[in-house]
Amino acid sequence: MKTRFDYIIAGAGSAGCVLARRLADAGHQVLLLEVGGSDKSWILQMPAGLRSAFKPTSKYNWWYYTEPQQHLNHRKIQQPRGKVLGGSSSINGMTWLRGHPLDYDRWHAQGAQGWDWQSCLPYFKKIENSDVNSKYRGNQGLVGVQRQQHLSPLNAAFLEAGQQAGWPLTDDVNGYQQEGVSRFDMSVKKGVRNSSAFAYLHSRDQHQNLTIWTSCQVLRINLSDSNRATGYQVSYQGNVLDVSADKEVLLCAGVFGSPQLLMLSGIGPAKHLAEHDIECQVDLPGVGENLQDHLECHIQIETKQPVSLNKELQPHRMLWAGMQWFGAKQGVAAVNQCHVGAFLNSAPETAHPDIQFHFFPVFFDKDWIPVATTFGYRIGVGPMRPTSRGNVRLRSNKITDAVHIDPNYMSTQEDWRVMREAMKLGLEVAKQPAFKPFHFREDTPGENIRSGSAMDDFIRDDAASAYHPCGTCKMGAAEDPMAVLDSELRVRGVEGLRVIDASAMPSLPSANINAATIMMAEKASDLLLENEPLAPQVMSFFSR
Repeated sequence: MKTRFDYIIAGAGSAGCVLARRLADAGHQVLLLEVGGSDKSWILQMPAGLRSAFKPTSKYNWWYYTEPQQHLNHRKIQQPRGKVLGGSSSINGMTWLRGHPLDYDRWHAQGAQGWDWQSCLPYFKKIENSDVNSKYRGNQGLVGVQRQQHLSPLNAAFLEAGQQAGWPLTDDVNGYQQEGVSRFDMSVKKGVRNSSAFAYLHSRDQHQNLTIWTSCQVLRINLSDSNRATGYQVSYQGNVLDVSADKEVLLCAGVFGSPQLLMLSGIGPAKHLAEHDIECQVDLPGVGENLQDHLECHIQIETKQPVSLNKELQPHRMLWAGMQWFGAKQGVAAVNQCHVGAFLNSAPETAHPDIQFHFFPVFFDKDWIPVATTFGYRIGVGPMRPTSRGNVRLRSNKITDAVHIDPNYMSTQEDWRVMREAMKLGLEVAKQPAFKPFHFREDTPGENIRSGSAMDDFIRDDAASAYHPCGTCKMGAAEDPMAVLDSELRVRGVEGLRVIDASAMPSLPSANINAATIMMAEKASDLLLENEPLAPQVMSFFSR
């Protein structure tokens, strides 16, 4: 068994698959390690199959939980993560959003030099194969991105209701103007989920330079006496062995896995490592800190009209949907379920949208399980730039013990202000004339809950993660004691080791984060290969 390579990548998720493809294409010998299995299942490839992978019993999902949240009635909040080739891009909702240009200028200001908008935009364009014809978009990339043009009555009603509420209609939320109501793009092409594994690994025949080990548990990062990363110790096919990298070791295990592996390898807060009898090799207090995530609450309306996707759960319609997808990759199973939404401002002085709406033409039971007997629709609303910060901490010195996850949700008055405003705006759009034909009963929060302590109690009971955690190994300036990485994603105090995934983000983009994670990996591949970076592109955009 070959154990020596040029590059070894731990984690075949949204970033790891990109790096594996680009480094192998450049002629390097690459080993890609993934603790999960293959993604070649119709459950993952069919866009409508996401609910099958999105449950605690799925073999494709880690299904973590947070610690009891002090400000959310001490509830444990679900934190599903992908356990499969493609990582979370193989189980997510496929909503394809970049965030706002000012998000990346903020990264630059926070010490991530070279990650400003004009430097990131060409990489966003590089990854996309979009059906939107615009100078802001890409149409030659590996990730297929499309937009649902023929909207259902409920989706069309949402766009009309938003305009009736006085919000602008933007024609491309990923282009010139984010603010307003709009169609949302999805990482789907020709009826198939375009995960990073599908886009970057399966889009070409077997690569002689790329070796992939699935069902491989990484145990720790191997360090030399001079604190150079030399490879990984892994458990694979019943053996514990060392794999060595001649060039660099790349950690792409995600927002929870990457800090866990760093700490188990002696890289992290010295005091915390000592609590678990781990010898500290490099004292980096920022490892596991700066955890942030999008939280959302849910407005749900029941309708008596059979216009929601719930009707597709009738057995004969499910059979027909399956026949259409397996036969021609068409029909209702060939797309995701979030085709429209909104980005809004919580206050007149807000520089760019800090509230997001996801609209779903589906009535859900608990845990996002749609029901066949009730029709309706849901609006998920929440702050895009939360000020609450949490952390990830070891539970033990064993890789098999999941980490403590504490996002510390809703711990600031600013997050409460924005969430209250988000609920106010969401209820406002739901009462517009466009929705009147479809309104039978307000399921949540309930018509007697509008403000004050009743609304705050609802938020504490209902708020849940939008599944966009990031920041636990953040990039930052040399003078920032909590920065784990420099602007080239190199781990401070360790030679030959980089972290490349959502944990490296200094702060949350104002949108879903899968597109940003893939963009980071494309940009990082040029850093690794010492390629000339893509030329910065200066384009105008709308902000207040």
